[in-house]
Amino acid sequence: MTVKELQRLRRQELLQLLVEQGRAIANLKDEQEEKERERLQFEDSNERLGKKVEEKDILIGRLQGRLTKKEEQIGELKREKEIWCTDRQAHLEQSDSIADAVLRLNRFCEMAQQAADQYLYNIRQRCMGQEVRRALEPVDIGGSGK
Repeated sequence: MTVKELQRLRRQELLQLLVEQGRAIANLKDEQEEKERERLQFEDSNERLGKKVEEKDILIGRLQGRLTKKEEQIGELKREKEIWCTDRQAHLEQSDSIADAVLRLNRFCEMAQQAADQYLYNIRQRCMGQEVRRALEPVDIGGSGK
């Protein structure tokens, strides 16, 4: 409203306008107080949430430290596993070569046994041949003494 409009109003209308504005002001003050309470609640809630976030950040830091340690342990275990696998593979390869060596040694022993058997056979044959020759030789009964 303009100043001219206000001047044209009667006293009762002006009072009624003032009462309405008073009520509007009271309502606005009530709303302001409500909004202020809500703001304080939000600030309190925000503060509590901020503390929780800080606690969670600390916990996350601890967990990250533990995770790093676990990852290091896993890496160490992987290296140990690789070493063990390599050693195991070398052991298996060595076992194969030992098995091959044993087989070769067994073949060598078999050949040596065959050679020894052949040698003994030949000796026996010679001995038998000499006995047969002796048996076939004429016996000197007269004592001629050859």
